[in-house]
Amino acid sequence: MVEKNYSYLVDEILPKLGFNEIFNDKLRAAMKVGIEPIELKAAETRKVGEFTYNIVLEKNRGENLAPDQEPFYFANRIEVSFKKNGEENIREHTFGLYKQRGHSREQIRNLMNGNYVHNTYRKGDEIVGRWQGINFNKPKEDGTFELRSIYDRTIQWNVTKELSNLPHINSLTQEMKEDMLRSLYNGDNVAVSLKINGNREQLYIRANPRTTSLDIFNADGQKITLPSKNSLQLVSDDISEKKDLSEAVSIAMDAGAAIDLSQGQKKKR
Repeated sequence: MVEKNYSYLVDEILPKLGFNEIFNDKLRAAMKVGIEPIELKAAETRKVGEFTYNIVLEKNRGENLAPDQEPFYFANRIEVSFKKNGEENIREHTFGLYKQRGHSREQIRNLMNGNYVHNTYRKGDEIVGRWQGINFNKPKEDGTFELRSIYDRTIQWNVTKELSNLPHINSLTQEMKEDMLRSLYNGDNVAVSLKINGNREQLYIRANPRTTSLDIFNADGQKITLPSKNSLQLVSDDISEKKDLSEAVSIAMDAGAAIDLSQGQKKKR
């Protein structure tokens, strides 16, 4: 086992993917034995349904590897399944990792739930921005679903301007508006309280680059159309990201041990 390889995985790669410290013991044990591939499996229950993850690590046996050099493990992909509440079929998708980087666990949840996530990558000297999403209503011939991209240069969508069109959004602090914008780019359903014709209602907004607009929907997931802005008032003290701190979230390893992520428990390496 190469200690440097293990440290890089648990200190850099897995935390950026959203799996901070929960796999440390299992990964060390598997690397010591030399298992290949290593599969790090976890399950998570959220309000929308149940997610399972399988992070697959394989050894790199490149041409530049010295005869006496032990190959490093690299995280190559994350296999995900999602049983959404109210649906019979299980959604499945494999998220490839480029140079061990990719969507975070939170972004994967949003993508599996049908939301769009924004990211950027470098192409030469250019920074390319794009929205990515999965249409689970249109499988490919092999039964899998494609992760499609909608590029910023194609739609030229100003999300900041779109957000500013919400009623009384400019009355919020700059920090609150930036938090909302980050959440929308992350694919979150952003909770807002609106007064509609004098009645306070809890609604959600999410980014929809296909229509270059913000979808607005209620707690039941039903899209709604707002009345004229003159009858609306944004209640700023109730704006939050989709994250619900009271939501019980647990990660269950295939060994049977459960970790409650909402309690912020940590393991030592």
